[in-house]
Amino acid sequence: MSLLGTARAGVNRVLRPTGMQLVRGYSSDPGISPFLPARKTLAAAKRAGVSVGDYLDDFSAEPGSTGETVAAMLRLGELSGDIGRVCEIGPGSGRYLTRVMDALHPNAYEVYETAPDWLNYLRQIRPELVVRDADGHSLGSTDSASVDLVHSHKLFCYIPFIVAFEYIVEMARVVRPGGVVAFDVITDACLDDAVTKTWLAEPSRATIYSLTPRDWLLDFAGNRGLELRGSHFVPLSGGRTELLVFRRREQS
Repeated sequence: MSLLGTARAGVNRVLRPTGMQLVRGYSSDPGISPFLPARKTLAAAKRAGVSVGDYLDDFSAEPGSTGETVAAMLRLGELSGDIGRVCEIGPGSGRYLTRVMDALHPNAYEVYETAPDWLNYLRQIRPELVVRDADGHSLGSTDSASVDLVHSHKLFCYIPFIVAFEYIVEMARVVRPGGVVAFDVITDACLDDAVTKTWLAEPSRATIYSLTPRDWLLDFAGNRGLELRGSHFVPLSGGRTELLVFRRREQS
């Protein structure tokens, strides 16, 4: 381990009781620090002889979980055929983005990504993307009631609780009436004895996650015009997240 890595590990041992950790990123803002570096991740996927999406499934979830997640989102949101505009927060490697674009053929696909290395990669594989300025908190470049689907995956379970809810407020703002909002979080429904035992055995794993009370979240979303259409549990290293799919109430 490098001197910097050793120092970071020492700091994190001190911070662990607070539920915080020091991570490498491009910003001191905890809401916009990237998680996995693009170059190393792409190289690892190449060495393994698999796509970057399949590599990340194996690394942080279970084989096939990305495809299952997208299929569940489309089914619960009753999304099929061509649609107008999609917005994704934190697309990273593009493993969800590619499947959604291939399934729905949107007229426009907006992305908010704060990691420059992954953004460069996304521009290479999907030059047609509409890249928005990302501040790590808002969807400020997207008009209100302008998108048919706004979604995010494997993001809100890592970033600070308050930042996730800033994004949810913005998702409710930008989705059109009748449109779909989808994201996954770690709710209390995700916890059971097996997950608890894993986290107790490896407390450093649990401290990187952000938990969200499910009933409170549903009330929070409902007060912003979002009606839950269904949910789907998604594998996560050491546990699982809950994909929640909402539809924006039609205006009366």
